[in-house]
This record gives sequence, structure tokens and C-alpha cells, in this order.
Amino acid sequence: MLKLLNNPKSDNTRNILNADLFVSNLHNTLKAFGFNPKVTYEVYRSITVYHITWNDDKIYDDILELKKEIALSLGINVSELVMNKVKDNEIFIKVDNMKKDILCLKEVLENYKVDNDFKVVLGLDEYDKLVTFDFDKEKSLLVTGVSGTGKTNLFNDIIMNILINYSNVKVVILDSQGINYNLYNDVCEVVNKEEDIIVKINLLRREFEYRVKNNTRDKMVVFIDEIYEILKLDNSVKDDINYLLEVGSTMGIYLVVSTDSVLEDDTYDLFNKDNVSKISFYLTSRGEYNMFLGKAIRDNLGKDGMYLDNDNNLIRMSIPMVEDDEIERVCRYIKDNK
Repeated sequence: MLKLLNNPKSDNTRNILNADLFVSNLHNTLKAFGFNPKVTYEVYRSITVYHITWNDDKIYDDILELKKEIALSLGINVSELVMNKVKDNEIFIKVDNMKKDILCLKEVLENYKVDNDFKVVLGLDEYDKLVTFDFDKEKSLLVTGVSGTGKTNLFNDIIMNILINYSNVKVVILDSQGINYNLYNDVCEVVNKEEDIIVKINLLRREFEYRVKNNTRDKMVVFIDEIYEILKLDNSVKDDINYLLEVGSTMGIYLVVSTDSVLEDDTYDLFNKDNVSKISFYLTSRGEYNMFLGKAIRDNLGKDGMYLDNDNNLIRMSIPMVEDDEIERVCRYIKDNK
């Protein structure tokens, strides 16, 4: 089904030309302050990494005094500059690229080899390596970020991964907004009305109990978009969702749940978990990142997400953009070939 996806249009030429210019700037600046530097770089899709070494009597503290001049050489603000020490005479600097091409779903799926594990490709990390989510290991996924930052696109990314690579997995989408996932109606179970969503969550709890009694573990992934809307209508479903987050995966029921914010008490109770993987898009304050991820985030995320896995690794990643025409083609193909 990969042929049904849009072709990537990635070109890093502009970023390479910029890096060449900035390397020249860095070299000249450091020479002017008595350094004998060697500057190299690696250009990735989202960032360029500059490596600076020097073989003279200068030490790390000396180069720290040139933060303003180095930032100017790289075309960034001093507040954006982080110099990472490798040795007394070696540092590296990561700089966001000025030109960032849209990442396509086809681009990441072509580079992923499906194996016996139940994994989906979330996107690419800063060094263009695939970032995967293993449902069997990570179990469930919690997602937050203000409106318009990428939560719906992430859901589309994961849903399309499943539709393309795992025909035996049932997908259930609970969408209180009622507008985001109707393209999947023919191949997934899509529930829009808030009252029906509440009933469905109750039924999922019973489904789990049925599976325990009958020892069945057919895989099912349940997407719950903007859970705070459901909790406002009926707070009692929080117990069912908590229960499924804790043990649902033992019987093949996996949850992917999103919210705009974790500042509300009810959503905080659901999202403040240590044993569940998390993805955060842009939030309005560092305090909210700390509440959700347990870590401070200095980065200006843009449309990127910060992924905290079960091993407490924090990874900044780019999510592939999933277009409506791709969803339509894949869903039509699945429907026509049932």
C-alpha cells in the first residue's frame, strides 16, 4: 500500500549552503580571538550539528566567553545557543535549520522493516533515525499539546501505520470533535457523539473483562481524542480509562489518548503516570512540560514533538504529515479488497 502514499519532496541543498557559510563565519571569528580551530558539520533534516576543535592553549572556558560572537556567526540569538562540551578543546552545537521540508509518511515507512513486534513508526529523531512505538512493550500512549500543534496528525500517522502494516488489528476512534476522523468510517469503528463515546468506554471495560474470562487477546487500538471534553460530560469514565491504561494491554487493548492541557485536575490524574509513554507537542509553559514529562523543555518545538518512552528516554522528533488524499486512497483500497 505504500504506492498509495504521497511521494517525499525533500531537498537539503539550502541547509548545506547555509552550513558552509556558517562554518566560514565560525572559523574566521574564532581565529580573530586567537583560536586555531577546526570546524566541521553534519546536516540533517531538522538540525545542523557543528563540531569545533582547537589545538592550542585555549580551554573550554575561553570559548564560553565568545557565546555572543559564536551565535552571531551562526545567525541565531544568544538565548538559542547551547555549547555542548566534549573535551576541554572540543564542543558541538546543534542549530535548527532555516529550511525544514515536510516529512512524508511514505518516507518513514519505506525505511521501516516490519517484524514480529507490534510497532508503528512515529517519525524521525533529530539525527534522521526512525522513532518507533512498540505497543507490546510500551502498552499505551498519552499525548498533549495545544490545539493546532500536531495531535490529530500524530493520530493519523499511527492509524495509517496500523492500516498499512497490521490488517489483523482493530482500530477504534473516539472523536468528541466529530470532524477529524470521518475518512476512516469504512475501515475503522469511528464514534463521534459524546454520549456514544461514554457508552463505548464502558463497553471497552466490559470487553476487557470478557477477554479475561475467555482468554482472548485479539489486538485492538483505541484512540481517544481530546479526553477532557468527555470528562467534562461524564467524569465517571475516568475510572474505566485509568483501568484500561493500567491493564488493558494484557488482553490486547491499547489506548492512545490526547488532551489540550494537563492543568485540569481530571486530566492531570489520568496523564500523571510514570509507566506510560508520552508525547508532548507545544505547551504554554515550562511548568506544564514538567507536570507531564517530568522534565524541563527548553526547545522551541514548532510542529515537533517530545517523546518520553518507558525507559525515560526523551527524544525530539518530527512527525510525518498525513494528507487527506492519502487516507482516502488507503481506506478505499482496504474497503475494496476486504
